[in-house]
Amino acid sequence: MNIDERMPIEEFGAGFAEDPGYLDHAAFGPVQTAVLEEQRVLGTIQAHMRFGAMDTLDEQDVRVRTVAARLVGRREDQVVSQTATTPGLLHTAFGLTGGVLVSADEFPSLPLALASAASATGGRVQPVVIESGAGWMTPDLIASRLGDDVTAVAVSLVDWRTGYLADLEAIRDVIGDRLLIVDAIQGFGVVDAPYEVADVVATGGQKWLHAGWGTGFTAFSDRALNRLRPALSGPHGTTGWPLDVPSVRPGAAGYQMTRIDPVAQARLAVSLDRLTSVGVAAVQERVSDRVERVFDIADEFGLSVESSRDPRERAGIVVLRPPQGRLTALSAALHNHGVTVTTRLGVARVSVYASTTDETLDMFRDACVSYATMQ
Repeated sequence: MNIDERMPIEEFGAGFAEDPGYLDHAAFGPVQTAVLEEQRVLGTIQAHMRFGAMDTLDEQDVRVRTVAARLVGRREDQVVSQTATTPGLLHTAFGLTGGVLVSADEFPSLPLALASAASATGGRVQPVVIESGAGWMTPDLIASRLGDDVTAVAVSLVDWRTGYLADLEAIRDVIGDRLLIVDAIQGFGVVDAPYEVADVVATGGQKWLHAGWGTGFTAFSDRALNRLRPALSGPHGTTGWPLDVPSVRPGAAGYQMTRIDPVAQARLAVSLDRLTSVGVAAVQERVSDRVERVFDIADEFGLSVESSRDPRERAGIVVLRPPQGRLTALSAALHNHGVTVTTRLGVARVSVYASTTDETLDMFRDACVSYATMQ
Protein backbone atom coordinates (compact mmCIF):
# COMPACT_ATOMS: atom_id res chain seq x y z
CA MET A 1 0.00 0.00 0.00
CA ASN A 2 1.29 3.45 -0.95
CA ILE A 3 1.95 5.60 2.11
CA ASP A 4 -0.32 8.29 0.63
CA GLU A 5 -3.18 5.77 0.73
CA ARG A 6 -2.76 5.04 4.43
CA MET A 7 -5.69 5.46 6.76
CA PRO A 8 -5.11 8.60 8.86
CA ILE A 9 -4.24 7.76 12.46
CA GLU A 10 -7.14 9.93 13.65
CA GLU A 11 -9.57 7.83 11.60
CA PHE A 12 -8.01 4.65 12.95
CA GLY A 13 -8.32 5.87 16.53
CA ALA A 14 -11.96 6.78 15.96
CA GLY A 15 -12.68 3.11 15.29
CA PHE A 16 -12.63 2.36 19.01
CA ALA A 17 -15.44 2.92 21.50
CA GLU A 18 -13.73 2.36 24.86
CA ASP A 19 -14.95 4.48 27.75
CA PRO A 20 -12.74 7.34 28.94
CA GLY A 21 -10.29 6.26 31.63
CA TYR A 22 -9.30 2.92 30.10
CA LEU A 23 -5.53 2.42 30.42
CA ASP A 24 -5.28 -1.37 30.48
CA HIS A 25 -4.71 -2.45 26.87
CA ALA A 26 -1.94 -4.81 27.97
CA ALA A 27 -4.58 -6.83 29.84
CA PHE A 28 -7.37 -6.65 27.27
CA GLY A 29 -7.84 -4.43 24.26
CA PRO A 30 -11.44 -3.21 23.89
CA VAL A 31 -12.80 -4.75 20.71
CA GLN A 32 -12.83 -2.46 17.67
CA THR A 33 -16.21 -1.42 16.29
CA ALA A 34 -15.34 -2.82 12.84
CA VAL A 35 -14.47 -6.13 14.48
CA LEU A 36 -17.84 -6.24 16.24
CA GLU A 37 -19.60 -5.53 12.96
CA GLU A 38 -17.72 -8.38 11.27
CA GLN A 39 -18.74 -10.67 14.11
CA ARG A 40 -22.36 -9.68 13.54
CA VAL A 41 -22.14 -10.38 9.80
CA LEU A 42 -20.50 -13.78 10.20
CA GLY A 43 -22.86 -14.64 13.05
CA THR A 44 -25.83 -13.92 10.78
CA ILE A 45 -24.35 -16.19 8.13
CA GLN A 46 -24.00 -18.95 10.71
CA ALA A 47 -27.56 -18.41 11.90
CA HIS A 48 -29.12 -18.83 8.44
CA MET A 49 -26.58 -21.11 6.68
CA ARG A 50 -27.99 -20.38 3.24
CA PHE A 51 -26.61 -22.27 0.26
CA GLY A 52 -22.89 -21.48 -0.08
CA ALA A 53 -22.54 -20.22 3.48
CA MET A 54 -19.99 -22.90 4.34
CA ASP A 55 -17.73 -21.62 1.57
CA THR A 56 -17.74 -18.17 3.19
CA LEU A 57 -16.88 -19.66 6.56
CA ASP A 58 -14.12 -21.79 5.06
CA GLU A 59 -12.57 -18.69 3.43
CA GLN A 60 -11.81 -17.08 6.77
CA ASP A 61 -8.76 -19.25 7.42
CA VAL A 62 -6.86 -18.18 4.32
CA ARG A 63 -8.15 -14.63 4.82
CA VAL A 64 -6.51 -14.24 8.22
CA ARG A 65 -3.33 -16.08 7.19
CA THR A 66 -2.89 -13.84 4.16
CA VAL A 67 -2.85 -10.57 6.07
CA ALA A 68 -0.92 -12.03 9.02
CA ALA A 69 1.77 -13.29 6.64
CA ARG A 70 2.22 -9.80 5.23
CA LEU A 71 2.68 -8.31 8.67
CA VAL A 72 5.37 -10.80 9.74
CA GLY A 73 7.14 -11.14 6.40
CA ARG A 74 6.20 -14.78 5.80
CA ARG A 75 4.31 -16.84 3.22
CA GLU A 76 0.75 -17.93 3.84
CA ASP A 77 1.82 -21.57 4.20
CA GLN A 78 4.13 -20.50 7.04
CA VAL A 79 1.23 -19.16 9.14
CA VAL A 80 -1.38 -21.12 11.08
CA SER A 81 -4.43 -19.84 12.95
CA GLN A 82 -4.54 -20.37 16.71
CA THR A 83 -7.01 -19.48 19.43
CA ALA A 84 -4.38 -17.58 21.44
CA THR A 85 -0.63 -17.24 21.95
CA THR A 86 -0.24 -20.21 24.30
CA PRO A 87 -1.34 -22.95 21.86
CA GLY A 88 1.25 -21.76 19.36
CA LEU A 89 3.96 -21.81 22.01
CA LEU A 90 2.92 -25.31 23.10
CA HIS A 91 3.03 -26.60 19.53
CA THR A 92 6.50 -25.09 19.19
CA ALA A 93 7.80 -26.38 22.52
CA PHE A 94 6.70 -29.97 21.84
CA GLY A 95 8.37 -29.86 18.43
CA LEU A 96 11.79 -28.78 19.70
CA THR A 97 14.91 -30.80 20.37
CA GLY A 98 17.75 -29.78 22.69
CA GLY A 99 18.30 -26.91 25.09
CA VAL A 100 16.04 -23.86 25.02
CA LEU A 101 17.17 -20.69 26.77
CA VAL A 102 14.32 -18.94 28.59
CA SER A 103 13.98 -16.52 31.49
CA ALA A 104 12.14 -17.56 34.64
CA ASP A 105 10.61 -14.07 34.65
CA GLU A 106 8.80 -14.53 31.35
CA PHE A 107 5.01 -14.65 31.34
CA PRO A 108 4.18 -18.26 32.31
CA SER A 109 3.13 -19.27 28.78
CA LEU A 110 6.74 -19.71 27.66
CA PRO A 111 8.38 -21.45 30.64
CA LEU A 112 5.33 -23.64 31.29
CA ALA A 113 5.17 -24.77 27.65
CA LEU A 114 8.84 -25.73 27.76
CA ALA A 115 8.52 -27.47 31.13
CA SER A 116 5.54 -29.47 29.86
CA ALA A 117 7.44 -30.45 26.73
CA ALA A 118 10.49 -31.47 28.77
CA SER A 119 8.36 -33.73 30.96
CA ALA A 120 6.38 -35.27 28.11
CA THR A 121 9.37 -35.92 25.83
CA GLY A 122 11.57 -37.54 28.45
CA GLY A 123 14.18 -34.80 28.23
CA ARG A 124 14.31 -34.35 24.46
CA VAL A 125 13.41 -30.73 25.21
CA GLN A 126 15.62 -29.20 27.90
CA PRO A 127 14.77 -25.75 29.30
CA VAL A 128 17.87 -23.75 30.16
CA VAL A 129 16.43 -21.27 32.64
CA ILE A 130 17.86 -17.84 33.41
CA GLU A 131 17.16 -17.24 37.08
CA SER A 132 14.54 -14.78 38.26
CA GLY A 133 15.87 -11.27 38.80
CA ALA A 134 18.69 -11.54 36.26
CA GLY A 135 17.26 -8.59 34.34
CA TRP A 136 15.76 -7.85 30.94
CA MET A 137 16.43 -10.29 28.12
CA THR A 138 19.08 -8.16 26.51
CA PRO A 139 21.47 -9.46 23.84
CA ASP A 140 24.33 -9.29 26.36
CA LEU A 141 22.47 -11.36 28.97
CA ILE A 142 21.49 -13.92 26.36
CA ALA A 143 25.03 -14.12 24.98
CA SER A 144 26.41 -14.73 28.48
CA ARG A 145 24.11 -17.75 28.97
CA LEU A 146 24.48 -19.45 25.61
CA GLY A 147 26.10 -22.87 25.58
CA ASP A 148 26.68 -25.54 22.98
CA ASP A 149 23.62 -27.38 24.29
CA VAL A 150 21.31 -24.44 23.47
CA THR A 151 19.53 -24.94 20.16
CA ALA A 152 16.86 -22.27 20.60
CA VAL A 153 16.21 -19.03 22.49
CA ALA A 154 12.69 -18.07 23.62
CA VAL A 155 11.85 -14.45 24.47
CA SER A 156 8.91 -12.09 24.79
CA LEU A 157 8.87 -9.21 22.33
CA VAL A 158 7.67 -6.99 25.19
CA ASP A 159 8.11 -7.92 28.84
CA TRP A 160 4.72 -8.13 30.52
CA ARG A 161 6.05 -6.85 33.88
CA THR A 162 8.11 -3.84 32.81
CA GLY A 163 7.25 -3.10 29.19
CA TYR A 164 10.84 -3.70 28.03
CA LEU A 165 11.04 -4.10 24.24
CA ALA A 166 13.48 -6.82 23.15
CA ASP A 167 15.96 -6.04 20.37
CA LEU A 168 15.20 -8.94 18.05
CA GLU A 169 17.84 -8.03 15.47
CA ALA A 170 20.60 -7.83 18.08
CA ILE A 171 19.43 -11.08 19.67
CA ARG A 172 19.56 -12.75 16.26
CA ASP A 173 23.15 -11.54 15.85
CA VAL A 174 24.29 -13.10 19.14
CA ILE A 175 22.46 -16.44 18.83
CA GLY A 176 23.55 -17.21 15.29
CA ASP A 177 21.78 -20.12 13.64
CA ARG A 178 19.78 -21.12 16.72
CA LEU A 179 16.01 -20.87 16.55
CA LEU A 180 14.54 -17.61 17.86
CA ILE A 181 11.08 -18.11 19.38
CA VAL A 182 9.09 -14.94 20.12
CA ASP A 183 6.01 -14.55 22.29
CA ALA A 184 4.72 -11.38 20.63
CA ILE A 185 1.43 -10.89 22.49
CA GLN A 186 2.46 -7.72 24.37
CA GLY A 187 3.86 -6.00 21.29
CA PHE A 188 2.12 -7.21 18.16
CA GLY A 189 0.09 -4.36 16.73
CA VAL A 190 1.89 -1.65 18.65
CA VAL A 191 5.55 -2.27 17.71
CA ASP A 192 6.99 -2.13 14.20
CA ALA A 193 9.33 -5.06 14.90
CA PRO A 194 11.58 -7.01 12.50
CA TYR A 195 9.58 -10.23 12.77
CA GLU A 196 11.41 -11.72 9.81
CA VAL A 197 14.50 -12.36 11.98
CA ALA A 198 12.47 -14.63 14.27
CA ASP A 199 11.84 -18.29 13.52
CA VAL A 200 8.57 -18.54 15.46
CA VAL A 201 6.21 -15.64 16.16
CA ALA A 202 3.18 -16.48 18.31
CA THR A 203 0.54 -13.94 19.23
CA GLY A 204 -3.09 -13.52 20.21
CA GLY A 205 -5.58 -10.87 19.22
CA GLN A 206 -7.16 -9.99 22.55
CA LYS A 207 -4.67 -7.33 23.62
CA TRP A 208 -3.08 -4.81 21.23
CA LEU A 209 -4.95 -6.09 18.16
CA HIS A 210 -8.31 -5.46 19.87
CA ALA A 211 -9.90 -8.46 18.16
CA GLY A 212 -11.24 -10.22 21.25
CA TRP A 213 -10.50 -13.59 22.83
CA GLY A 214 -10.24 -16.76 20.77
CA THR A 215 -8.04 -15.12 18.12
CA GLY A 216 -4.38 -15.53 17.22
CA PHE A 217 -1.82 -17.06 14.90
CA THR A 218 1.66 -18.54 14.81
CA ALA A 219 4.18 -17.94 12.03
CA PHE A 220 7.22 -20.13 11.29
CA SER A 221 10.36 -19.63 9.23
CA ASP A 222 11.44 -22.39 6.85
CA ARG A 223 14.31 -23.09 9.26
CA ALA A 224 11.81 -23.68 12.06
CA LEU A 225 9.61 -25.90 9.89
CA ASN A 226 12.66 -27.96 8.95
CA ARG A 227 13.83 -28.41 12.56
CA LEU A 228 10.59 -28.70 14.49
CA ARG A 229 8.53 -31.88 14.51
CA PRO A 230 4.75 -31.48 14.96
CA ALA A 231 3.67 -33.45 18.02
CA LEU A 232 0.17 -32.16 18.77
CA SER A 233 -1.50 -32.36 15.36
CA GLY A 234 -5.22 -33.07 15.46
CA PRO A 235 -7.61 -33.93 12.62
CA HIS A 236 -7.42 -30.44 11.13
CA GLY A 237 -3.62 -30.64 11.12
CA THR A 238 -3.51 -33.94 9.27
CA THR A 239 -4.50 -35.35 5.92
CA GLY A 240 -5.46 -38.78 4.61
CA TRP A 241 -8.35 -39.56 6.92
CA PRO A 242 -10.93 -41.08 6.87
CA LEU A 243 -9.75 -43.45 4.13
CA ASP A 244 -6.04 -43.65 4.98
CA VAL A 245 -3.86 -43.46 8.07
CA PRO A 246 -3.63 -39.73 8.92
CA SER A 247 -0.36 -37.97 8.20
CA VAL A 248 0.72 -34.50 9.33
CA ARG A 249 0.01 -31.75 6.83
CA PRO A 250 3.08 -29.97 5.44
CA GLY A 251 4.13 -26.47 6.50
CA ALA A 252 2.58 -24.56 9.37
CA ALA A 253 -0.76 -26.31 8.84
CA GLY A 254 0.49 -29.31 10.81
CA TYR A 255 0.63 -27.23 13.98
CA GLN A 256 -3.07 -27.25 14.81
CA MET A 257 -5.35 -29.58 16.69
CA THR A 258 -8.81 -28.58 15.57
CA ARG A 259 -10.66 -26.12 13.42
CA ILE A 260 -10.59 -22.51 14.57
CA ASP A 261 -13.89 -20.65 14.91
CA PRO A 262 -14.33 -18.87 11.53
CA VAL A 263 -16.04 -15.94 13.27
CA ALA A 264 -12.95 -15.47 15.43
CA GLN A 265 -10.79 -15.69 12.31
CA ALA A 266 -12.91 -13.02 10.64
CA ARG A 267 -12.59 -10.76 13.69
CA LEU A 268 -8.82 -11.09 13.61
CA ALA A 269 -8.68 -10.56 9.85
CA VAL A 270 -10.53 -7.24 10.16
CA SER A 271 -8.21 -6.13 12.94
CA LEU A 272 -5.11 -7.01 10.92
CA ASP A 273 -6.54 -5.36 7.81
CA ARG A 274 -7.11 -2.13 9.71
CA LEU A 275 -3.61 -2.31 11.18
CA THR A 276 -2.18 -2.74 7.69
CA SER A 277 -4.26 0.18 6.42
CA VAL A 278 -2.97 2.64 9.01
CA GLY A 279 0.55 1.17 9.28
CA VAL A 280 2.16 -0.20 12.42
CA ALA A 281 4.67 2.65 12.42
CA ALA A 282 1.88 5.23 12.69
CA VAL A 283 0.33 3.35 15.62
CA GLN A 284 3.71 3.09 17.33
CA GLU A 285 4.32 6.82 16.91
CA ARG A 286 0.94 7.70 18.42
CA VAL A 287 1.47 5.27 21.31
CA SER A 288 4.93 6.71 21.95
CA ASP A 289 3.39 10.17 22.28
CA ARG A 290 0.88 8.86 24.82
CA VAL A 291 3.63 7.08 26.75
CA GLU A 292 5.53 10.37 27.03
CA ARG A 293 2.41 11.96 28.52
CA VAL A 294 2.25 9.23 31.15
CA PHE A 295 5.94 9.77 31.95
CA ASP A 296 5.33 13.50 32.42
CA ILE A 297 2.41 12.91 34.79
CA ALA A 298 4.35 10.30 36.76
CA ASP A 299 7.29 12.69 37.15
CA GLU A 300 4.99 15.51 38.20
CA PHE A 301 3.69 13.48 41.13
CA GLY A 302 6.86 11.66 42.11
CA LEU A 303 5.88 8.20 40.87
CA SER A 304 8.94 6.10 40.08
CA VAL A 305 9.00 4.76 36.50
CA GLU A 306 10.36 1.23 36.21
CA SER A 307 9.93 0.99 32.45
CA SER A 308 12.66 2.13 30.08
CA ARG A 309 12.36 5.71 28.87
CA ASP A 310 14.40 4.89 25.76
CA PRO A 311 12.00 4.73 22.77
CA ARG A 312 14.04 1.80 21.44
CA GLU A 313 13.29 -0.22 24.59
CA ARG A 314 9.60 0.42 25.16
CA ALA A 315 6.18 -0.16 23.66
CA GLY A 316 2.81 0.73 25.21
CA ILE A 317 3.40 -0.32 28.83
CA VAL A 318 4.52 2.04 31.61
CA VAL A 319 5.12 0.53 35.04
CA LEU A 320 4.90 2.90 38.01
CA ARG A 321 6.05 2.13 41.54
CA PRO A 322 4.71 4.39 44.31
CA PRO A 323 6.62 4.59 47.58
CA GLN A 324 6.31 1.56 49.83
CA GLY A 325 2.86 1.30 51.35
CA ARG A 326 1.30 3.77 48.93
CA LEU A 327 -0.01 1.44 46.21
CA THR A 328 -3.37 1.17 48.00
CA ALA A 329 -3.73 4.96 47.96
CA LEU A 330 -2.85 5.09 44.25
CA SER A 331 -5.26 2.28 43.44
CA ALA A 332 -8.05 4.01 45.36
CA ALA A 333 -7.43 7.31 43.58
CA LEU A 334 -7.47 5.63 40.18
CA HIS A 335 -10.66 3.76 41.05
CA ASN A 336 -12.39 6.87 42.34
CA HIS A 337 -11.64 8.69 39.08
CA GLY A 338 -12.74 5.81 36.85
CA VAL A 339 -9.26 4.96 35.59
CA THR A 340 -8.59 1.31 34.74
CA VAL A 341 -5.04 -0.04 35.11
CA THR A 342 -3.47 -3.26 36.39
CA THR A 343 -2.05 -3.16 39.93
CA ARG A 344 -0.04 -6.01 41.41
CA LEU A 345 3.15 -6.69 43.36
CA GLY A 346 3.56 -3.08 44.47
CA VAL A 347 3.30 -1.49 41.01
CA ALA A 348 0.70 -0.02 38.69
CA ARG A 349 0.92 -1.02 35.02
CA VAL A 350 -0.46 1.69 32.76
CA SER A 351 -0.91 0.70 29.10
CA VAL A 352 -1.91 3.22 26.44
CA TYR A 353 -2.90 2.84 22.81
CA ALA A 354 -3.56 4.91 19.71
CA SER A 355 -7.18 5.19 20.87
CA THR A 356 -6.20 6.71 24.23
CA THR A 357 -7.72 10.19 24.34
CA ASP A 358 -6.61 13.38 26.00
CA GLU A 359 -9.68 13.04 28.23
CA THR A 360 -8.41 9.69 29.48
CA LEU A 361 -4.97 11.09 30.22
CA ASP A 362 -6.55 14.06 32.01
CA MET A 363 -8.51 11.59 34.16
CA PHE A 364 -5.26 9.81 34.96
CA ARG A 365 -3.66 13.10 36.01
CA ASP A 366 -6.67 13.99 38.16
CA ALA A 367 -6.33 10.64 39.89
CA CYS A 368 -2.67 11.38 40.55
CA VAL A 369 -3.64 14.76 42.04
CA SER A 370 -5.95 12.99 44.45
CA TYR A 371 -3.28 10.42 45.25
CA ALA A 372 -0.75 13.13 46.03
CA THR A 373 -3.13 14.79 48.51
CA MET A 374 -3.97 11.56 50.38
CA GLN A 375 -2.32 11.12 53.77
